Amino acid sequence: MPNDRSVELRVGIVVVMAIVLLVFGIFWLKQYRFNVVRYRYGVIFPNVGALEIGDPVTISGVKKGEVEGIKLYQGDVLVDFNLTSDVALKEDAKFTVMNIGLMGERYIEIFTGHSDKLLDLSKPVKGYYDTGIPEVMGMMGEAVADIKSLVQHIQGAVGTKWSQESLIETIRNLRKVSNDLNEVMERNKDKVNRSVDDISTASSELKGLVRENKEKFQSTVDNFASASTKLDSITTSLEEVSSSFRSFSEKIKRGEGTLGSLVQDSSLYLDLRKTTRDLDSLILDIKANPKKYIKLKVF
Repeated sequence: MPNDRSVELRVGIVVVMAIVLLVFGIFWLKQYRFNVVRYRYGVIFPNVGALEIGDPVTISGVKKGEVEGIKLYQGDVLVDFNLTSDVALKEDAKFTVMNIGLMGERYIEIFTGHSDKLLDLSKPVKGYYDTGIPEVMGMMGEAVADIKSLVQHIQGAVGTKWSQESLIETIRNLRKVSNDLNEVMERNKDKVNRSVDDISTASSELKGLVRENKEKFQSTVDNFASASTKLDSITTSLEEVSSSFRSFSEKIKRGEGTLGSLVQDSSLYLDLRKTTRDLDSLILDIKANPKKYIKLKVF
């Protein structure tokens, strides 16, 4: 009897220890942490793929939370998840549903951001959906279907007797054109070679000419530059002379200076004309009556 009780006690202890180890193993595998403060936040995604409740939420690859809820929200999907209190989300934070394996497993990757302002946790923001391998395989299937459809259209267009004859005729014409081109090249092979040689010779001679007359070319360029400078100087001088004449003309028009006074004063002109007439009359009178003006006394 005592032996039976001892065996039962031992078995009970082993079972309890196994249960404790099992519970701690589950906590360890699930990465549960006791006394860890967490907060909750929601993000709106256009698609979540195979994302499920309990999937991890990581920061730069480090798990900092898990998905708690998934529901439709105004045509998109609202995902609620928790994060440890040491994660500070900034205004420029980014949330992406990423692919984790070949079977389409998903997780949420978060870029916390570098802004100086914290994210308002009372308002959900828009997240991004990263196309995974299953989606790519699906798109490849659609692409294969499109390719098959295109091949069928090509077969329908080329498969008729008329299209086949047209294709054969086109190939014949291309072959004939190719043969004719080969014949032309063969007949004019020497001319083509001479033309290429002439071009090469001309290029070499031009290079030699430039090399031999490099100093003369440089001198010509310098002369052009000097002539251009002198021409600029002459143009400036002519502009100054033109400006001086323009100023002189304006002064004459305004009656400034002696020449301006002569041009503007008509009475001076009349006086000069009267004086001229008086001189003419005096000369005529002297010629006609010289004695009137010359008196001779003989002793």
